[in-house]
Order: sequence, then C-alpha cells, then structure tokens
Amino acid sequence: MRGDRSPLAYTTGRWPYDAEPDGTAPPGVHYSLAIARALDTTAVHLGLSHRAVSERAGLNPTAVGRIVRGEVYPDLATIARLETALRTPLLDRDLHRTVPAPTPGRTT
Repeated sequence: MRGDRSPLAYTTGRWPYDAEPDGTAPPGVHYSLAIARALDTTAVHLGLSHRAVSERAGLNPTAVGRIVRGEVYPDLATIARLETALRTPLLDRDLHRTVPAPTPGRTT
C-alpha cells in the first residue's frame, strides 16, 4: 500500500500464524495477513515450497516467501495468479466484516 510500512511492521507476534495487527494497522494489513496464512497453509497442504508456488504462478521466485513473511502487500494481479495456479481461493469474502474501519482522514 502506498505510504504504508510493510504489513509485518504493523503486527506483533510471529508471521503469519501468530501475528496480530496493532491498532494502527491499515485494512491492507489484515488482508495481507489472511492471504499469507491461506497461502502458506495451501503450500504445505500441496507439499510445495514457497519458491515452487511462486514459479507455478509465474512470479518472481521469492514472491510467495515475501508475502508469507509479511514483507510486502500482494497486489490484485499477484493474488489472481496465485489463486489460479493453486486452484483455490486465498481470501475470505467476508473478511471486511472483521477489519476495523479506517481512521478518518487516512487514505489507505
């Protein structure tokens, strides 16, 4: 997200499974965390390394590892490539119901 720090910077606990967003986390952090968890779980279930998932999706070999570690925000094109390559959804359609509303005046 433009102007935001990495998703990892807005959380406490180990990414992705034990991480919790702090009170300043923009909505994108919650989404990045959910995608990181689903992506890692799917890779493990399929017996694939993060590098293998990246390559299967036609991404930079380090892309999935960086997403799972909370270093980057995955963009829509990346999510589409990953879901298509893995043949599974990575994002719960109702996630918006659990994410705190953005602070007024914040553009993220």
